[in-house]
Amino acid sequence: MKHRVRRGESLHKIAKRYGTTVHCLIRINPHIYNPNLIYPGQKIQIR
Repeated sequence: MKHRVRRGESLHKIAKRYGTTVHCLIRINPHIYNPNLIYPGQKIQIR
């Protein structure tokens, strides 16, 4: 499943919403080099 980042979201908020951790999101999304920099419209893989 993929999640499209919305304005104002953070990896922490996304992880909480899907019941996972920021560490897990970073591990399965190698294109995220800096967890503090995600952008609206960016697609993130969720497991």
